[in-house]
Amino acid sequence: MKAAAYWYADGGPASQEIRLLNYIDRFGVEAVMGRRQLGAGEIRRMLIAENIVTAYNARAKNENWAEWTERNKGLSRLLNESMRLAQEMEDGAG
Repeated sequence: MKAAAYWYADGGPASQEIRLLNYIDRFGVEAVMGRRQLGAGEIRRMLIAENIVTAYNARAKNENWAEWTERNKGLSRLLNESMRLAQEMEDGAG
């Protein structure tokens, strides 16, 4: 999930969590999921994916990545973990 969100932020296809989040924003939970509420795990995965994309874009806009990392330690750790997972998946697929 984290690797897929990173790939999306890096220009790849939207991850399942990002697609769901976009559909829910547009059409509502019940229309997309067939029920009135989301589970805690679903919400957590969507928020993590969204945070990865947000962190990727914020860091990319910042001219000084080291400074951004110092100011955003939690997001930086999440982004680095996601990047590492994406790289490991790519290496394993090759």
